[in-house]
Amino acid sequence: MTPVVLVKLVGDGLLACLGVAGNAFILSSNVWHFCRVKGGAREKQGSLLAGEITISCIAVANLLLDLFGFLWFLMKVLHLDCLIGNTGYTCIMYTFMVMGSCSFWFTSWLCIFYLVKIISVPNAFFIRLKRNISVLTFTFLVISFIFSCVLSIPNILSIQFYQTNISEGNGSLSQSACNMTIQNNIPSGILIFSGFLLLYLPAGIMVYACVRIVVYLRHHIKRMERSSSSDIPSSSSSSSPALQAQIRISRMITCLVIIYLLCDIVLFWVLMSRFFISNFALIQDFGAIAVSVFTGGTASMLIFGNSNLRRNLMSICCPASKSTKT
Repeated sequence: MTPVVLVKLVGDGLLACLGVAGNAFILSSNVWHFCRVKGGAREKQGSLLAGEITISCIAVANLLLDLFGFLWFLMKVLHLDCLIGNTGYTCIMYTFMVMGSCSFWFTSWLCIFYLVKIISVPNAFFIRLKRNISVLTFTFLVISFIFSCVLSIPNILSIQFYQTNISEGNGSLSQSACNMTIQNNIPSGILIFSGFLLLYLPAGIMVYACVRIVVYLRHHIKRMERSSSSDIPSSSSSSSPALQAQIRISRMITCLVIIYLLCDIVLFWVLMSRFFISNFALIQDFGAIAVSVFTGGTASMLIFGNSNLRRNLMSICCPASKSTKT
């Protein structure tokens, strides 16, 4: 193993560990909080639990995406394609595609969930939607998972795995070397359409929800400042806990949208680079690092944007301050 390969493995491994740690913390914290809530309180906190379950689904998808992404990178760097075989490679790539799509769609439904919870529209349909948002969120999570599993099939079927033998310098020794190629067994239009539905459509939903929330909160804060300017100091109009929580959520969603848009750009560059860049090793290195940064960054945004997760993290990192307050 050369020093360059070792540096690649250590660097991507550390980034992957950060992403796994963050998403595992989100999952364990939400499970612990869900187990503490009594049965009657669950019905009262239905919308809150729906948000936590959605965040947990994102954490599970990102956790598997991080693990299988690092496994794919390890397989490519150490040339373990032949050892894993066609079936193993297909399973790894299929899980990688499904979890990436699920992460995108789950986050888009989280943005829609917060959009419905935050903004107010005097409309009968919107009021009914706000009342049933918890049930609709659970339904869309299941539909998104099935949707991602089905639409990832054409992409994985387009990958043809074959093995070639490469002789060494003197020709007396030979070793097995496996190469991957993309066959045009499926029309490119179907592949492009499925890629649009799996990656870019949920990104568009996230952008729409983010813009609506930010615009609504901006107008809402200005309206509160105007209405309270004659009675209450303007500084207190935007300092209520509920409004501060909404502002924090809007910042979290904005950061998530930026991360996902950057990830979309990277994925598009990786998909198109095989047509004009011959150094595929550089592409796979950049793609693996981007996946690890993406999962770790998403976990960080979710933790610091959610009050329960942030409180649990502070209780772990600073137990002395918590005991002092109590």
